[in-house]
Amino acid sequence: MPSRLAPAQSLPATIKPMLARLARLPFDSADHIFELKWDGIRALAFVDGGRIRLQNRNLDDITDRFPELKKLASSVEADRVVLDGELVCFDDDGRPSLERMQRRIRRHEQGRAVRTPAVHFIAFDLLMVSGRSMMSEPLVQRKNALHEVLQPTALAQACEFIESDGKDFFQATCDLGLEGIVAKEKAGRYLPGRRSTSWLKVKRVRESEFVIGGYAFGGEHGELVGSLLLGLYDERQRLAFVGQVDVDLPRAEAKELLAGLQSLHDADSPFPHPPHLLKFIHWCRPELVCRVEYGEFTPDGKLRYPVYLMLRDDKPPIDCRIVDAHGWPSELRHIA
Repeated sequence: MPSRLAPAQSLPATIKPMLARLARLPFDSADHIFELKWDGIRALAFVDGGRIRLQNRNLDDITDRFPELKKLASSVEADRVVLDGELVCFDDDGRPSLERMQRRIRRHEQGRAVRTPAVHFIAFDLLMVSGRSMMSEPLVQRKNALHEVLQPTALAQACEFIESDGKDFFQATCDLGLEGIVAKEKAGRYLPGRRSTSWLKVKRVRESEFVIGGYAFGGEHGELVGSLLLGLYDERQRLAFVGQVDVDLPRAEAKELLAGLQSLHDADSPFPHPPHLLKFIHWCRPELVCRVEYGEFTPDGKLRYPVYLMLRDDKPPIDCRIVDAHGWPSELRHIA
C-alpha cells in the first residue's frame, strides 16, 4: 500500500466521479495505460462495516436496484473503501450491453423485483481504503492497491489494462464490436467531478448523448412521437439545436417515452435559436437525455443519418456538450 495516504476519515456521503474527455484518434504512449470503455452505468461502491452502498454519477443512491451486489463487500479485503467502476450487463456473446442494463432498470422502475439480466461490477479505480483518501496518489499506485483490495469473483473484478499500445488495443476492440477504449495517464491524480485530459476516451462509432428539447408529430403511421428535437450545450451553457431524430419504438416503449415528455411540457423553447419546423412541436424542459448514433455533422452543426438508440437516465443533461460530440465541425469550434 502507498505510504503517503491522507489521514483516516469517515466515508463521505457522495463523491463526484472523475470524467474523461473525448480523443479523436487512438494513440500509443508509454505514459498511459489503456482500458476497455465499458458500455454500462458508472457507479461508485462505498464499502463500510461489511455493507455496500452504490452511487451513480448523478450522486443518487442506487443500491436497492441491484440487490445481488450487496454481496460485493465480501470480495473487498479492507474496510471503509470506495471503488470507482462500471455496472455492466453482458450479452449472449459476452460483450457489454447497455440495452440489457436499460431493460433491467425499466423493470425495476415498473415496481418489479428483478435480478436479471445479471449485473457485474467492473472496478477501475480505488479512491479510499481504510478511511484514507488515495485520490492524490498516482494512478499506477491506485491500480496496484485496487488489485490487492478487490478479490475477483463472478460478481466483481478489477478492470484489466494494457500499457503503451493504444492503437492496437483500439483496433482489437473494434474487431470485436466493442465501444472503444479509455487512455489514462499513469501519473494522474483522481480529480472528483472534473473532466480532465488525464483520461481520454476513444469511441469506435460516432455515437453520443443528446438533450431532448422537444418533440414533433407528423409521422405517416400514427406514431405517438414522430421525432425528438436534440441539443448540445456550448461552453456558455447554452443549448444549441443540432437536429432531430425519428423515433421507431414498440408501442409500449413509445407510450412510456411520451409520458416522460409530456411531464416536461414547456411553453418556451429551451433553444436560444429555436428551429423552424413544419411539424407540430411541443417544447420540453431539457431534462431527458438520449443516446443517438449518427454518420456525421453538417457544416452548420446538424446531425446526418441519426438513429435513436435509447434513453440515458444516468447522464446529466449538462454533460451533453458540443466539445465531446465526435465529428463536430472544426470551423464551428470557435463558436462552441
